[in-house]
Amino acid sequence: MLNKQQHHDVPYGYRAKVGLVVVGPNLNPTPEICRMLPGYVQMRETRIHMEPVVNIAECSKLSEPLGQATSLLAEGMTSPVLGNKSAIAFACTAGSLVGGPGWDKKEVEAMEAQSQGIPCTTTATAAEEAMRFMGLKKIVLAGPYIKEIDEKFRVFYEESGFEVLKVVGLGIEDLYEIGATKPSQAYQTAMEAVIPEADGIFITCTNFRCSDVIEEIENDSGKPLVTSNQATAWHLMKLLGINDVVEGYGQLLRKTPRV
Repeated sequence: MLNKQQHHDVPYGYRAKVGLVVVGPNLNPTPEICRMLPGYVQMRETRIHMEPVVNIAECSKLSEPLGQATSLLAEGMTSPVLGNKSAIAFACTAGSLVGGPGWDKKEVEAMEAQSQGIPCTTTATAAEEAMRFMGLKKIVLAGPYIKEIDEKFRVFYEESGFEVLKVVGLGIEDLYEIGATKPSQAYQTAMEAVIPEADGIFITCTNFRCSDVIEEIENDSGKPLVTSNQATAWHLMKLLGINDVVEGYGQLLRKTPRV
């Protein structure tokens, strides 16, 4: 443990740093993911352009600028003095699966080609790994999206080996409107989606604010819950080698070891 003077003398991010690539005017990924990480993890963010509509045409444009955005983040995260205990995530779910299964892995490859050795992930990748970590096989999906995006999610996760029993979406295309949704809407959507046969629930979309109701949904549904931002925080900690228990955000962040 560092004493008070030693805490004053060390640089920010001396233990760990994470970087987020966030899209367009999204309000919620950065604050939600930040609150789910240990306090000693420094967070940095950069943005890529996205028109404020969530549909297949717009989401299909997001992969191209990922490499450059990752390179910009990496400039401030590598240090010969502090070492390289860092990780970067593309904090957008739909932008990593509109191309079908394996699309997210291609994005990770493009990011890591310009990350100066920093390991990278996407939210879609993180969610898949988190659900496997929790032992989920039969899942239901809940989110804010329109039907064409919901169908992309169903196909992506079914072809990744999960049985998707039900998908419930709010039918919202406007990105600003998604960002303004309330946690109570996430709760209602998840509870509408859940059925007895499901092993667990996945709440999609990093801009769908739901961190405040994760525990409530798990308690009321009796099912483990994975959310886009929660899974992203979990996978960043896994890449960093962090096994801290994080309370207040569901079973996923309490379950260790994750490394």
